[in-house]
Amino acid sequence: MKKKISVSLAIAIAIIAMTVTFSVTMILAMKLFDRTVSDVNEKQVMYNKLAEIDKVARDNFYTEINDQTLYDMLATGYVAGLGDRNSKYYTAKQVTELNDTASGKLMGIGVEVVKDASGYFRIVKIYPGSPAEAAQLSQNLIITKLDETDLKTLTLDAVNSLLKGESGTTIKVTYLQDNAETPVDIQRSPFDLPTVEFQLVDAVGYIKIRTFADETVSQLDYAINALTQQGASSLVFDVRNNAGGSLSAAAECVDLLCPAGTIVSGTYKGGETKVLYTSDEKEVALPMVVLTNGNTASGAELFAVSLRDFGKGRIVGAKTAGRGTLQRMYTMTDGSAVSLTVAVMVPGRSESFDGVGVTPDYERTLSAEEELAYYDYTVNDDPQIQRAIEVAVSLAAGNSGNGPAPSSSAAPDSSSSQASSDGADGVADSGVSSAPPQDGSSAPQDASSDSAA
Repeated sequence: MKKKISVSLAIAIAIIAMTVTFSVTMILAMKLFDRTVSDVNEKQVMYNKLAEIDKVARDNFYTEINDQTLYDMLATGYVAGLGDRNSKYYTAKQVTELNDTASGKLMGIGVEVVKDASGYFRIVKIYPGSPAEAAQLSQNLIITKLDETDLKTLTLDAVNSLLKGESGTTIKVTYLQDNAETPVDIQRSPFDLPTVEFQLVDAVGYIKIRTFADETVSQLDYAINALTQQGASSLVFDVRNNAGGSLSAAAECVDLLCPAGTIVSGTYKGGETKVLYTSDEKEVALPMVVLTNGNTASGAELFAVSLRDFGKGRIVGAKTAGRGTLQRMYTMTDGSAVSLTVAVMVPGRSESFDGVGVTPDYERTLSAEEELAYYDYTVNDDPQIQRAIEVAVSLAAGNSGNGPAPSSSAAPDSSSSQASSDGADGVADSGVSSAPPQDGSSAPQDASSDSAA
């Protein structure tokens, strides 16, 4: 038999339920209100501080203030205040330049330069078929001016920016020859920029990967097939001074070489982890060595550590840069943009290398004297390449290299040798073949929504 309740009891229960609901709603609303008020108050404090500084500056600063520059620097300062070395603010002009470079609209002249002891910039590589080669520029020339801009106080990035321009435009390059300055006008035009170069050295396939771009995986596949046909019994991948480029391209290269498994995951805000890239069961069945230095970064670090984690190879050289985060670009209404770190990269089978770098199995650093000669070395006399080849030969002979890896007695290597150019960084190789490039004049782009640094 069903029990009945009185109307008055039902009304009382309903009132209690409504009261509880109202109370909970009010508590949540008050917390939200308090948080909103707190956020508003904090922002008001920030705005008041900026307004106060602005008033003092406009009343007392000795010269005219450029408002656009001021706004850009405020934005730059805000992003810098986040305390993250990889987050960055880009002005609207810089965003346009990035897009134009990616599309191939902006291009350089085909030189690779490094800052010289004089303060100017020394050419360390001329790309075949480039405008620089056509103008008969040569390795080791010292560039002092680009157009009318003296380069002595400029950074590598600034010089790289000056070298780039639209196809068909002309830049005046002034260089030292026989202690006299010689100017030459060079017209920018498209040229092939291979990301992969290779050659066979004593049955070891040496492969230089300058950066990871969309075309790199096909170039790498071509190089491996060519070297295998030439009789290579092991492979050395040189990723020194490889800043990473496209994370997706780096992952595709790992997939080409390694068996099935997770290549990399991303740990996002709140601890959320997402698997970003995996490899299939296809792999290359040759012993491998990866050569690194202090400028091996991001996707190149992932490439190196993945080959070791999958049991495909060993690492030789110096500890890497330790840049293992993912950035996402957010475009502002005025055309400027903010690139913010949104996640940390985590290799599939080891810990994150962000901030700590990847330690080689076989350390071979450069002495101060060797550092100075870095860009003069060829594949046949570069001491780090020779050490990597020794390890590769040993692996091919069946020596696993297990146990403590021998270290070089050379002085510690700061691994600071780094070039800035239209292309990628690297040693000035001799007799190295290039894999067929598909579009070397464009900047590497990540196929995923997040880029790596």
